[in-house]
Amino acid sequence: MSNAMAKPRRSGRPTPADSAQLDRYLLEVAGDLFIAHGYAGTSMGQIARAAGASKQTLYHRYASKEALFKAVITHLCAQLLEHDTQVSLRDPLQALHAVCRMLLDFIMQEDVIATYRMMIADGYRYPALIDHAMDEIVAPFHCRIINLLRAAGEAGQIPPGHDNEHTARLLTGLMTGWAIQQRLLGRDPLPDAAASAAYVDETWRFFLHGLGVRAGA
Repeated sequence: MSNAMAKPRRSGRPTPADSAQLDRYLLEVAGDLFIAHGYAGTSMGQIARAAGASKQTLYHRYASKEALFKAVITHLCAQLLEHDTQVSLRDPLQALHAVCRMLLDFIMQEDVIATYRMMIADGYRYPALIDHAMDEIVAPFHCRIINLLRAAGEAGQIPPGHDNEHTARLLTGLMTGWAIQQRLLGRDPLPDAAASAAYVDETWRFFLHGLGVRAGA
């Protein structure tokens, strides 16, 4: 996840802000350890020691390691959604293009790819964790894309019959499939913002062409 957050200082009775800061700190520490050692290779004791907290403090907030891992995934997604500016539905295709760029930028983050690798390595043994990750990260994007496709269809921006889950999955696969594959292999296919923007724009034009949308429409 990130090492940028410093451990909260303890001075007297904690305020709600202090408690929230401690929660964020614990999630950052736990995320780093899950990435480094995998889900199975990380214990609540390790996390407590790395955070400089007691196991009692950790269990008070998270009843189990599974609950803590789910909270880490939710926190990861929340970081993304904090930066999600709602583009006006007056131009659904513009909004959809923005969501695609945001999704690709999110996927390219090192901590996201590291989490992805960890879930691939351990997820088959803990299917409930994968289900949670899908619900917290994939589902919100998928629903947003479908809603924008429907809005684009209603606005006459795309031909009828494409405002559905199948089209949403095709778009997501086009935008992220190759990039995820390369990142999982340790490569850096889109090394800067300009490369990412160019990739999204070219993929976007290909997608619109496949839908039969005329250039500049």
